[in-house]
Order: sequence, then C-alpha cells, then structure tokens
Amino acid sequence: MSLLAGLLSPTGFATALLVCGLLAVPWRRRPGVSTVLLAASGIVLTVFSSGMVAAALMSPLEYAYPTLQDARAHPEARHIVVLTGYATEDTAMPLTGRFNASSAYRVLMALELRHDRPDCDVIVSGDRRTARIMGEALEKLGVPRAMLRLEDGGSSTADSARLLTPLVAQEPFFLVTSAGHLPRTMEEMRRAGLHAVPVPTDHQLPRDWRRADWKPSPTSLYTSELALHEYLGRAWRRLSSD
Repeated sequence: MSLLAGLLSPTGFATALLVCGLLAVPWRRRPGVSTVLLAASGIVLTVFSSGMVAAALMSPLEYAYPTLQDARAHPEARHIVVLTGYATEDTAMPLTGRFNASSAYRVLMALELRHDRPDCDVIVSGDRRTARIMGEALEKLGVPRAMLRLEDGGSSTADSARLLTPLVAQEPFFLVTSAGHLPRTMEEMRRAGLHAVPVPTDHQLPRDWRRADWKPSPTSLYTSELALHEYLGRAWRRLSSD
C-alpha cells in the first residue's frame, strides 16, 4: 500500500515519468518519447503545485465537518481524543518544537477543548514516539497527569479506532485531528462502533478554490499530496473491506 501510495502521489508519479524520460533518451527510434515523458513530469508537478488545484482537492475533505465553536454544546462527550501527527526525539529542540505543524494544531485544539470542558480527560492516540512527546507537551501546558492517557500501540487510523474501543467504550468523545484527515478517521470510528464528535483543525486552504493562489508553490504541492493520500487511503480501505 505504501509503495502504491508513493507512486500515485504527484511527486512519485512525476519522478517516475522523469526517470522513464531519462532512460528513453538513448532510444533513437523514438526520439520524441523522452521529450514527452520529461514534459509530462514537469506538467504534473506544475499542476499539483497550484494553490487552486490543491484547494479543489483538499476542500471537500477539510470542510466536510463544521468547526466546533464551543465544546460545552456537547455535554455528552466524556473524553478528548487527539490523534498524533509527527514528532522527533531531538532534545536540542524545545519540547513544543519537536512536533510538526499538524501535531501543534492538534495540541492547541485539545487545550482549547479542555478550557471549555475541564471535566474531560485527554487521550493521545497513534505513533508511540509522537504520542509521548505530544503528551509531555499537553502536561506541561496544563493538562493534569491524572487526566492524560497515551494510547500508543497503533500505527494507522484503523489501529487507533480499534485500540480506543476499550478506553472509551460507548461513551461519546471529541475527536481531534487535521481537517483533511477527519473524513477518513470518522469512517474508521464508525466501523469500530465508536461515537465521535468531529473536531477539525489544521486547515490548509480556503473552502473556495477560486480564492486560492494559482501560482505553483511547494506548500500547495504538499497539500495536494496530503489530499490524494486521503482519497487513496479511503478507497483502499473500502476495497479491502469488501
């Protein structure tokens, strides 16, 4: 799955076209093949680097669920579940500088929810290293140790859903993750029979793709990669479940 996802990503596909184009250079019987492949590689990168294209891909995912303005509107929720992003072990960095932007947004959202609902405990779920670092940051920023739990035995969204089941049982809970990742995550939670209240954060681009910058940029290419990864992940999960 990871190999296929890498190949079908814009950079993976563009790289494959580039390599094939370079390999085709000595092919003298079809001199135009190399040119076509190399041009196609550049076109793929340029198209998916456009902010408009990235927004068109990501917007249906990021705005599938509305922003949660006040956690007190859901008194039935008893837990705040935060999914991990990425973090590094580099102790030369400050604690809050060891995780990436997605993890930082998730930590901030969890703290915002705790401000409105101090009765809820916080569960950090996902990659072991990132869960530990995010947990340490949450504790340092005010979440009592007794109200903080780490569920760090999984490596995928499906694993998190499965491992959360004994922790939350049938109790509703707030589910914090990046907005673009939320639709796939909610599908996994429903499959596991869990009752999640979606809490999107870490929005990348505006809802209306026409308001995004058309010019190519590395940030937009990264957003396109994220969106296509989500679509591919959802498609793969549905196919594997049939």
